[in-house]
Amino acid sequence: MQQPVDLEINLDPRRATILGAAFDTFCRYGFRRSSMDDIARAAGLSRAALYLHFANKQDIYRSLIQQYFIVTETRAAAALRPGMPADAALAAFFAAKAGPELETMLASPHGQELLDANAATAADIVHSGEARIAAILADWLRAETVAGRIVLPDTAEDTANTLVAALAGLKSPGTGINGFRNGANRLARLAGRGLAAAPPVPDPA
Repeated sequence: MQQPVDLEINLDPRRATILGAAFDTFCRYGFRRSSMDDIARAAGLSRAALYLHFANKQDIYRSLIQQYFIVTETRAAAALRPGMPADAALAAFFAAKAGPELETMLASPHGQELLDANAATAADIVHSGEARIAAILADWLRAETVAGRIVLPDTAEDTANTLVAALAGLKSPGTGINGFRNGANRLARLAGRGLAAAPPVPDPA
């Protein structure tokens, strides 16, 4: 069952309403076809009132992406707990990284257009947000390495960046939410097994 998209963290109620309405509008019509009139109508506002909060639909879209990363950072940090098996931890982290927002986007006939709009409209926000989320994973990897529960093939930062990039690569054209989830779980299993520390070899004596 699809979970509701929560974009209200750290937002005043009016901006939260606008962003929620804009997200629904973008998923329904696509980014290019959506207008400020469409968003205002979905939010129950006049066009003039909408312009009091956002300059244009690009401004709204950038705010949506920024809020997505704020929410996702909180989810990702909560998903990683000390002592979790590496494959289970990565699966939980990947699920938190995607969240219900991606599920809604991939279910939309305009999902690929919206993903493309990330690069065209909010590349700087995506870049910095991905870096912060990778840093959360790097902190967990580093702590688990110190505790002797995993073995890293590279630095924690490089490993985290590679895993986050690999997850992003699963969002290819034509991939539905089930295909993405299956790929994410497969990636978690493969990477988790590679990171798991080998059990100590018994002393033959």
